[in-house]
Amino acid sequence: MVHAIEAYTSKLRKNAYSDMLACEALRLLSRHIVTAVEEGSNLEARQAMLHGAMLAGQAFANAPVAAVHALAYPLGGHYHIPHGLSNSLVLPHVLRFNLPVAVAEYAQLANVINPYARAKAMTLAEYFIEAMQTLIHAVKLPHNLRQMNIPQTDLAMLAKDAMLQQRLLMNNPRELHEADALAIYQAAY
Repeated sequence: MVHAIEAYTSKLRKNAYSDMLACEALRLLSRHIVTAVEEGSNLEARQAMLHGAMLAGQAFANAPVAAVHALAYPLGGHYHIPHGLSNSLVLPHVLRFNLPVAVAEYAQLANVINPYARAKAMTLAEYFIEAMQTLIHAVKLPHNLRQMNIPQTDLAMLAKDAMLQQRLLMNNPRELHEADALAIYQAAY
């Protein structure tokens, strides 16, 4: 899902083709992830997840990922946290950081995951962020860095390491500095 979200909001190389792929990926993934996790033998849900993951991969191959991945990489590198989990740990916090410049995109993604949602753009954008956090809880993923036994004293080091991911950070819809990365890690703690 993060691949789709970041492709859709990528500052560089965002395009109609990657947007289409990202939206369909997010639609499939958001509708089937809970069922796939709760009912591992549900072939329809698992097929939809595979299809969505493939489309999300194609989306970010055309419009690169950004700050969620930049902040997730140090978590995986230092603590061997799996890629998907490291992304989910920072996702809601990066989305909130980007909100001031990504209201329109998040509102559009809210309509992808819930086509019946009707509200002003800011309300939809906030709904989208909350929906992502709700899904993280629904599939029972750890939702903070404390649960991963990451020492709070390591957050500054993580922020410094995240800033080394400039090839990703340059795609983020909002410019992110080391102090911002630290604040995001603190929020995720």
